[in-house]
Amino acid sequence: MNKIYKVVSTAALAAVLAGVGAVGAVQAGKGGKVEQAGNAVSSNKVNQLTSDQKLVDAAQAKLKEFIMTPVSFSKAETVDYGGEVISFSWEKKSTLAGEVLVKPDGKVVKLYVNPKLVELNDSTKSKLNAAWKQIFNKSADGYTRLNVHYLEEGGSTDIIAYSNNDFVNLVDGKAARGGGELKEVPAPIQKAAAQALSRVGAKQGKDNPRASFVIELNKKKVYALEYKTNKGNIELEIEESTNRLLGIKLQALSLVKELSEVSVENPEKETQAIREKVNSFSLDKLKIAAVKQAKEIMNLDLSGYQAAREENSGAPSAFHDAVIFTKKGSPTVTGYFNSKGVFSGFRIEQ
Repeated sequence: MNKIYKVVSTAALAAVLAGVGAVGAVQAGKGGKVEQAGNAVSSNKVNQLTSDQKLVDAAQAKLKEFIMTPVSFSKAETVDYGGEVISFSWEKKSTLAGEVLVKPDGKVVKLYVNPKLVELNDSTKSKLNAAWKQIFNKSADGYTRLNVHYLEEGGSTDIIAYSNNDFVNLVDGKAARGGGELKEVPAPIQKAAAQALSRVGAKQGKDNPRASFVIELNKKKVYALEYKTNKGNIELEIEESTNRLLGIKLQALSLVKELSEVSVENPEKETQAIREKVNSFSLDKLKIAAVKQAKEIMNLDLSGYQAAREENSGAPSAFHDAVIFTKKGSPTVTGYFNSKGVFSGFRIEQ
């Protein structure tokens, strides 16, 4: 989206939201000049102006799929969302009631609604209630947020509905998972976590872990815990009832930490150097390192597993920092490594 589009579009959108409409915002003056809001605009930009009503219509059409009654947008602005998009939003009681993000070509990429201020339609409520029942085996205590993402890859629709601190996730209208925050961690999970920390020589700090949980459809609850320790922050995933350690991440060894420490003076050059190093490791070398380190930090035996680099984007900017381990009759394991070839964590497929 170029600068001319943004300047012209802002004026047109303001007119649309004021009820004038993009076409009505443009008036032909004497001598064939086109004027808008006191500023001269060449006539060849009329098509750009009139197209903005299409963006408003696209936003309204998507909202209609989820809410009971039409709304009037009070604000339109250009924002960045993986590229420049137009944000249409409105407020109630001085609080954001909803927002729709639309690409310049009219494709809606994200929608947000506050169900406390905007009534969801019966179809939406029915789908959310059914999904909540499937995941949590109970009814939701009212909804507080609704986020809808229209994903480019595969063209799927990803819905996340919140009821206070808990959420349910629907993919293409079907329940996929749910989760939420935790105030207390069950004793058996605490014990399993203590054992996992001890195995890597970590001692928990004075603060309680940041705790949450996730429930995949038809699977057991998994507790996600993040501890502050003398070895840096450590993330654990532990399965309910079995108390099985499904995942561990040592943030001090992670690729993310490395990337966060590139210099302000040469960030691109240093990031590229890290990327090249990560992508240069041979699979054989990574497998040898993984077998040793998985045993050390997770007591996980990867001998006998087949290894493969994770299929990822072929873009020059991609980091191929994961190895997938498979073995017939055993769950898949994914390992993540840094630019030194050291694995910062592993995750066992549930």
